[in-house]
Amino acid sequence: MRYPLLGRFALVAGVAVALLLPLGLIRDKVSERRDRADTVQKAFAGETSGAQVIAGPLLALTCEETYVDERLVHQANGNPVTVRENRQRPCPTRLVLPADLKVEASVPVEQLHRGIYPIRLYRASVTLSGRFELPGEPGGNRVWKEAYFVVGISDVRGIKAAAGASVGGRSLAFIPGPADKRIQSGLHAPLGRYAALDKGFGFRVPLELVGTDRLVIAPVGGENDILIQSGWRHPSFIGAYSPDRREIGPGGFRAAWRVNQLSTGGNAFWLENAAAGQLFSSPRLLGVALLEPVNPYSMSFRAMEYGFLFVLLTFAAFSLVELVWRVTLHPVQYALTGSALAVFFLLLISLSEHVRFGLAYLAAAGACVALLTLYLRHPLGSAWRTALFGALFAALYAALYVLLQSEDHSLLLGSLLVFGVLATVMLLTRKLDWSALSGRLRQPLADPS
Repeated sequence: MRYPLLGRFALVAGVAVALLLPLGLIRDKVSERRDRADTVQKAFAGETSGAQVIAGPLLALTCEETYVDERLVHQANGNPVTVRENRQRPCPTRLVLPADLKVEASVPVEQLHRGIYPIRLYRASVTLSGRFELPGEPGGNRVWKEAYFVVGISDVRGIKAAAGASVGGRSLAFIPGPADKRIQSGLHAPLGRYAALDKGFGFRVPLELVGTDRLVIAPVGGENDILIQSGWRHPSFIGAYSPDRREIGPGGFRAAWRVNQLSTGGNAFWLENAAAGQLFSSPRLLGVALLEPVNPYSMSFRAMEYGFLFVLLTFAAFSLVELVWRVTLHPVQYALTGSALAVFFLLLISLSEHVRFGLAYLAAAGACVALLTLYLRHPLGSAWRTALFGALFAALYAALYVLLQSEDHSLLLGSLLVFGVLATVMLLTRKLDWSALSGRLRQPLADPS
């Protein structure tokens, strides 16, 4: 049966729309694999240590209040007498933030695997140093009693060492727990009586921490100088402050922040966060996340965004061939070619879980180009036409790869690609007599009788 021109275009468009179903199923599969990879990462973090947030150090000063306790005492003759007696009771502990804080972190990263899924584990050497200035006595009936040196660490399972710490020239031995319920987790060390402490003293705390995904610092000091360096070449600087200096190269990265209390909100802001239990989730943290160089799932998702465009461009090329070369292609051939284009994305995600994304893309694209070229050899009728179509498919896959690598310019490049294809179709068909072509398609087949 011969279809009129518009009817044939409608049939081809129907085949293209029908291909949205397998493309949608493949997109769902990519999403499923990505979720599984995230689950594996979270499971590993649950067994070892998650992302680390360091808040501190801080001083916790316990408080004691003297008050007068009055009570009635009945004498032997039965007359009541008021007895007043001074007593002591605890009052709220005060948290003191450092006047100056310097953080130096070296973060070597290990690339591990659980099954086929990659996991990034770091073993950070972190040194906290700086200076505290003690507040004066609270006045009234209150006095400071004991002082504790507190370091807040979000996941204490990752603490591998905390030896060699010193405060005011004295060695410290840490005890598990933060010593103040406003800090969810961490370490502390007793400093003794407040009255025995100098009004200003320095500190130095070396830590060995294991974590995954990211390392975050709370700039709780009045003046904060923070330096993070690593051999990882793909950092993402996160939080409320961008680094003042950054160096990223083949050997890794080095980033430095300088933040003062005028930009953080100072003591009032951090104490408010601590009171709300948000010291590890404050909006004014800073740090670095360890990105995967090429995430196969995000790249595959981006590739899937152009899946239907691939089908449309290929079908447009087929329709152009039918018009210019007068080659008749059956709708089944359209459907099979579109299916091969859809299977490319399935091959891409499955291969990229085992080899680098670039190699996976090359292998999947090469296989699909070879399959399509071999399949179209007969309907196209000549070797040079088949070679031309093979080159077209190779160019489409090359264009998609360029789009994937140029995230910032993908819209521009995609728009130029569509415009180029449209311009080519219009130029090649500018002298085509569409009315005559429709008339030929409407002519019935000759009666064999």
